[in-house]
Amino acid sequence: MTLVEKIWRDISEVSERPGIFRRIDDTHPLDIYAGLDLHSKRVLMLITAEPSPPLPPPGIVQVSCNQRANGEFATVVQLVRPEYDELFGRLCQDLVDSTRGAPTAKGVEALLLRLGRWRRLLEVGPRNTLSDVALRGLIGELWFLDSVAIPRFGVDSAVTGWMGPLDSPQDFSLGGAVIEMKTCSPGGQQVTVSSLQQLDSATDPFYLAVVWLAPADSTTAGAFTPSQLVASIRSASEVSTSASTEFAFRLAETGYTDCEEYERDWFLILRVAYFCVGDAFPRVIRSSLPGGILAATYTIDLAACGPYEVQPYGD
Repeated sequence: MTLVEKIWRDISEVSERPGIFRRIDDTHPLDIYAGLDLHSKRVLMLITAEPSPPLPPPGIVQVSCNQRANGEFATVVQLVRPEYDELFGRLCQDLVDSTRGAPTAKGVEALLLRLGRWRRLLEVGPRNTLSDVALRGLIGELWFLDSVAIPRFGVDSAVTGWMGPLDSPQDFSLGGAVIEMKTCSPGGQQVTVSSLQQLDSATDPFYLAVVWLAPADSTTAGAFTPSQLVASIRSASEVSTSASTEFAFRLAETGYTDCEEYERDWFLILRVAYFCVGDAFPRVIRSSLPGGILAATYTIDLAACGPYEVQPYGD
């Protein structure tokens, strides 16, 4: 049971009168309360001196802002869809935990930003599957997260180090290194670099990881479906509430949603190679180009990358 849920329970046990609230704790920089509103519904409330910015439209979770008699403003978060009742406590606790570092003047913005991630996760639209190219790229990242990052760095660091869903130029930032993932078909010897920033980083070491991914079937040893890969990471992240929540957020950002299609297609990792990206590595970066070139996409021949192959994470 979360702290927020405990406050809700304690209030309901000691009083039948609605409209009772308790401050989350005295150490939180924001003036956040959990309580029961005048209709006895469980809510989370943030008190501020200024009104909130524009509120999100109605949905599974509703947000309202009202001015109080003393001139302060109450931003209230409450659940609209009862089928998500069990999850609402975890959602509110996450809003509390994730805003502990927020400055008081930006408290509402921080809370609404975090809530927006929850709403994107919960309020999925039509379940369109990813394109073949997007799915294969995602599989490469998920495989690395499941097979390398989590075992080596732990689930919290691994999940927060998965930067691809956040539109970062590189896919991972782990242990002082950055890693850009690429997925190839069997026999493929080329990878496409989609921007000037993708292989341009001041971080050292910097690795280009290439995963050769083949179609397979359920009888192939070592084969897996995308659903199985996601399930493995979800299981590993259950030891940490924050990692489990963050993985759900980032997976949703990729456009992946659970569906039958991802349970039918099987894949097999044939090989993984890591290349150390440095000054001599075959790449195009902005500092090497004449002025006026704003963007570029290019293809690298992996046969030319042999001298830079390394084994940073073992065989």
